[in-house]
Amino acid sequence: MSTHLLTKEENLFDFFHEAVGSAVSDGGASVSDDGVYYLSNLLVERGRASDEPQPQTLVELQIKAQEHGGAAAVSAWRELGDRALYVSGFFRASLARQNVSTDYYLSMGAAAYDQLASVMRWTGAGGGFETIYEELAQQFQDCSCILQRVRDRVRAHSNADILQLYEQWIANPDPVVGQQLTELGVIPMKPEDDTGC
Repeated sequence: MSTHLLTKEENLFDFFHEAVGSAVSDGGASVSDDGVYYLSNLLVERGRASDEPQPQTLVELQIKAQEHGGAAAVSAWRELGDRALYVSGFFRASLARQNVSTDYYLSMGAAAYDQLASVMRWTGAGGGFETIYEELAQQFQDCSCILQRVRDRVRAHSNADILQLYEQWIANPDPVVGQQLTELGVIPMKPEDDTGC
């Protein structure tokens, strides 16, 4: 990926679709083509500002989904799953500064997609989408990691972001992050334990 690819890309969906596909194959995850398409579309949708006021927390979305039926419940379950997936993947580092854990987002999101698939299956209104939501529920953590890898690739184009990527690798030497650093011309090496200051 060149440093100017994102700004030159005419079709944001194509950009994210390629990035998600690469993250899936690099990470060895078994996400279907429909799953890759959904994740790509999620990134495009989340990049657009919404004019509609949304409930602020995952719990508020869960309550809305449980209290309403029909289309309102479907919409709330989907928003809950999508928001939990997007935040736990694309903004995982920000969760460390909040009072909620990544595991909370992972469990809430997986449960939301599972409920959404059940509602669609029960009403017969899924039109085949219930299988995608079942996959997202079952592989929620993998999908979150895929979004994190996409974010790392997008952000790795500036020197400050390369440093953050390197610091991430030092804390947790993920081979995919190591490969990204190598592609950027950085040879990932653990610093020596220098106790003789």
